[in-house]
Amino acid sequence: MSTRYRLIELLADGRFHSGRLLGQELGISRAAVWKHIQALDELGLDVHAVRGQGYRLADPFNPLDKERISSYLGDASSARLRALEVFRDIDSTSDYLKRSQAALEGGGFSVCVAEWQSAGRGRRGRRWVSPYGANLYLSFAAQISEATLGSGGLSLAVAVAVADALQTCGVENPGLKWPNDIFYQGRKLAGILLDLTGESGGPYKIVVGVGINLRMSASAARTIDQPWADLSGSGVNIDRNHLAGLIVQSLVRAVDLFNEHGLRVFTKDWERRDMVSGRTVELHHEHEPVIKGVARGIDAHGALLIEHDGMTRSYHAGEVSIRLS
Repeated sequence: MSTRYRLIELLADGRFHSGRLLGQELGISRAAVWKHIQALDELGLDVHAVRGQGYRLADPFNPLDKERISSYLGDASSARLRALEVFRDIDSTSDYLKRSQAALEGGGFSVCVAEWQSAGRGRRGRRWVSPYGANLYLSFAAQISEATLGSGGLSLAVAVAVADALQTCGVENPGLKWPNDIFYQGRKLAGILLDLTGESGGPYKIVVGVGINLRMSASAARTIDQPWADLSGSGVNIDRNHLAGLIVQSLVRAVDLFNEHGLRVFTKDWERRDMVSGRTVELHHEHEPVIKGVARGIDAHGALLIEHDGMTRSYHAGEVSIRLS
C-alpha cells in the first residue's frame, strides 16, 4: 500500500492524529506528512489541521473491505462469485470489468468496487463525480443470452434491483426515472450504466456500473450540474460494505430472473416506483427537435411511452433523454 493510502486509512476514524505520530507510523518526516496531507485535496478529501492537535478528516469513513462485503452476499451468491476486487483508486470500475478475463461460466459473476475513480462514467459519456471514500462505486459483470437481451428492458430491471437494495438498507421509497436513474426526495441519488461486450450468436457479458451518493462533500458537489441527493444529508446512514453486499445479491437475483422471464416480472415494481408516468417531460433526441409530451409508463420491452400530438409513441434507451418539466 502506498504512503498516501496508508495515511488516509490512519485518518479514516475521524480523530486527530499528530504529525509526529503519523510520521512515525509511516516512516517519513513531519514535513513529508504535511506534503501528503496537502495532496489529499485532489481526491476530494477535506482534512482539518489544528495546531497542537494534528490532522483529522472532516468526514470519517469505513474503508471498503473485501471480506466484509463477501460476508453479506449469502451462501448462494458466494458460491457463484468468480472474483471480488477492491481498489483504492482506479480509472473506472466498469472499464476494469470490461477488460477483466475473470470467468463467468456456470452462472458466475464478478464484482469490482473502488474508493475513488479517476474516470468514472455516467450516461452519454458524462463524468461521474467520485470523491475518495465518500460514496459507493461498484460494478457487476455477468453473462446474459442474446435472446434474453434482445427482449429489452434490462436496464429497468437492474434499476429496480438497486432500488430494492437501498430500501432494504433503510432508504424510504426511492423513485425511478426512466431508464435507470434512482431518485430520493426528488433529487438524483444514484446512477446506473450498462455496458455490453460479446459477439453475435454467443452469450454476452453485461457490466452494470452503479454509483450511489452516500456522503458528498461540498467541494466535490460543486462540479455536479443537476439537483442531487446524498443519504447522509437526508439522515440515512448506511455502511458501505453492507450496502455493496446487498446490491450484489439483488443484482444476482435480478439477472437470474431476467434471464428466465425477461422484463415482465419487474414491471409492477417499476410502475410502483415510477416518478415520471403522468408528468410532462421533454425528450432530447440526437439531431432532432425537443419533443414535449406526457409520459405514459413503459411498454413490454422497457421503452418509454410518450403521448404528444394526439399519439402515444415508444422511445428506447439510448435514443432519448428526458427532463422533468
